[in-house]
Amino acid sequence: MTYRLRTLTNFIIGIILTGILLSVAFRGTDFSALWDIIQNVNFWWILTAFPLLMLSHYVRAWRWQLLLVPVKDRVERKNAFSSLLIGYMTNNVVPRVGEFLRPYMLGKIENISKASAFGSVFIERMIDLISLLLGIGLLFVIFQKTITDQFPWWGTLIVTVVVITIIAIITISLLLYKRELIFNIAKIFLFPFSDRIKQRTEEIFHSFVDGMMIIRQRRNMISIIVLTFAMWALYILTAYLPLFAFDLGDAPINIVTGFVLTMVTSISVIVPTPGATGSYHTFTVEMLTRVYGIQREVALGYATLTHAVGYFSVIIVGLCYVFRLKLRFQDFLRQVDTDNQDGEPEIDHVSASQFDIKKPYD
Repeated sequence: MTYRLRTLTNFIIGIILTGILLSVAFRGTDFSALWDIIQNVNFWWILTAFPLLMLSHYVRAWRWQLLLVPVKDRVERKNAFSSLLIGYMTNNVVPRVGEFLRPYMLGKIENISKASAFGSVFIERMIDLISLLLGIGLLFVIFQKTITDQFPWWGTLIVTVVVITIIAIITISLLLYKRELIFNIAKIFLFPFSDRIKQRTEEIFHSFVDGMMIIRQRRNMISIIVLTFAMWALYILTAYLPLFAFDLGDAPINIVTGFVLTMVTSISVIVPTPGATGSYHTFTVEMLTRVYGIQREVALGYATLTHAVGYFSVIIVGLCYVFRLKLRFQDFLRQVDTDNQDGEPEIDHVSASQFDIKKPYD
C-alpha cells in the first residue's frame, strides 16, 4: 500500500469517526439555546487560548530541539517550531500524518537522518505518555468517587495506559542498552530479503535508536523536565481561562478544572480524528456536565469555541510556514513513496532544495 493510499484511508476513517463523535456530543442539544450562549460569550477570554497555545507549541519545539542533541548538536529552534506547526496543521486534516511529516520535514531542512528524527519524536511521545499517566492518576485520586460513578470505564483506561507505558519503557530500555541483541533477533525475520535490504534496514534501525539516545545522557535532562512541566502548565491555563467567557452559575470552577479538562482532552487526542474534532467535544462535554453539573449547551459552547481557536490557529500559522518554506505536499508524498519503494532510510546527504523546501530565514 502506497503512502498516498494510507493517507486517504486515514482521512476516510477520521471523517467517519468525527461524524459519529460529533453526533454523540450534540445529541439532544437545543441549538437555539446554544446559539444564544455563543452570542453572549466574552470572546476576549476565549482568545486567551491563542497566545497560550502558540507559546505551548514553542515550548514543545524547544524541548524537541533538546531531544535532538544526540543527533545534531544545534538544530535551529525556529525550524523545529515550523515543522511542528506544519505537522499539527496536517493532523487537522488527516489524522496521524503530521506525526510522520514533521520529523521528515525537519530532517530535510536540518540535513539529519529522518530515522533519527523519528526516534526523537518517539521519545517525545513517551515523555508525554508518562506525564499523562501521572496526571490521570492524580485526577483519579482527586475525583475518585465522582469519576468512578460517572465513568465506570475509567479504571480500565488507567490500567490500559499503565500497561502500554510499561511495555514502551521496557522496549526503549532494550533498544538503548541491548540494541545489537534486539537487531540480531530482528534479523531472523529478514532472512528472505536481499543483502541490500538487510543493510538498509540495519541503517534505519541504528539511526532510529540514535534519535532516542538523549535518554542515556544527563545533558539537558533537567531542561527537558522543566520544559515538560511548563508545557503542561500552559495547557492547563489554555483550558481554564476560556471558562470565564461563560455564565457557569454555581459550578465549582477553579484551576483544578483546567487540569481536569487538560487530562480529558489529552485522552481525546488519542482518537484518530482530524484535529481531535468530535472526540474533543464529546470528552469535554461529558466531563463538564457530569462532574461539574454545567448545562449541556454551555459545555458545548465552551468545547466548540475553544476547539475552533486551537484548530484554526494551527491551520493559519501552519499555512504561513508552508508558504514561507515554499513547501509542496505533492513533492512530499512523491518522495515518501519513492523512499518506501527504494527502501532508502537515510537523508543525511539530501539537501533541502531537492525536496523543494527552501531553508527559512535565509
